[in-house]
Amino acid sequence: MFVQYVRYSPVGEYLRLVIMQRLIKGPATVEEINGLAKKVVEGVGIKYDWRVWPELLRREILIKDGVVELTKEGRWIYEQTKEEVLEYVKRFLRTVTCCLDVS
Repeated sequence: MFVQYVRYSPVGEYLRLVIMQRLIKGPATVEEINGLAKKVVEGVGIKYDWRVWPELLRREILIKDGVVELTKEGRWIYEQTKEEVLEYVKRFLRTVTCCLDVS
């Protein structure tokens, strides 16, 4: 499978990473992801509109009846890029462990 990866700002990448990390465990409600996105952006301390998460993840997620889940492509992208994206984010942001399960 070939997927051309688009790189976003460090905050956008961090937001994508945390949300995909949550969704890899299973579907979540839109409200839960909204809360997570807000927590992530506030934890970073940089002005950023957390409500853009659906647009940042438009290829990787499916939103249906108030439930968000990763697509097969989204799971594949997460598995293939998570370490690289984490390293990219760590170079630019100092507080990247606020919402990550880095085990």
